[in-house]
Amino acid sequence: MYKSASKKIGIFLSGFILMAWMAFMPAPLYSAEPPELTDSELSDVHAAGFSTFTRDDVSGIIRADFHGMDLRTWTEVSSMKMGYYNNGTTTGWDNDWTNVSLGSSGTDFVAKGLYVEMKFTNPTDNATRQLEYLRIGTNDLTGTVSANFNSFSGTVDNGVTTMSRANLGAASISTTNGGFYLSLERNATTGGYKFNWSSATITPQ
Repeated sequence: MYKSASKKIGIFLSGFILMAWMAFMPAPLYSAEPPELTDSELSDVHAAGFSTFTRDDVSGIIRADFHGMDLRTWTEVSSMKMGYYNNGTTTGWDNDWTNVSLGSSGTDFVAKGLYVEMKFTNPTDNATRQLEYLRIGTNDLTGTVSANFNSFSGTVDNGVTTMSRANLGAASISTTNGGFYLSLERNATTGGYKFNWSSATITPQ
């Protein structure tokens, strides 16, 4: 009824990568000269940007936002693991999820709009500049992630409570029109791979 889980994961994550690539593409070159519009024709044109790009050399944050785009999926994965290393306390996975379901047969997992954000220290100094974090997310996520969360790192309340390699057991994480991002961070205390919801509910299964 649906393609293999690995292919679905590739397609879903490719949406993020494709959107980021498109934001940085140069405009294509054509040999044909486009026709010139009259003032009257120009006055009838209304448009909004598909993407916006911002760079702040004070904060060190570079961000690309992709507007007016919905990503929908129902994906099932037998196992998903991210970030295996020694974090100073244990050697293990930041996130180790099994029997994962993004959405369900009756309700899709939906992201409205996407963004890619990076932060650098010393952004204007080529010799000392370092990438502090990379975040891929959305300001509007609706849906449920169900899994056996053998190890979970991140937050479901916008950072009020932060979990690191917590065993949540069999549970679901649900949100409606909430913010979400997946992050990879350098910080020695809060670093690693994190799944971050601004407002979500964890329900044991």
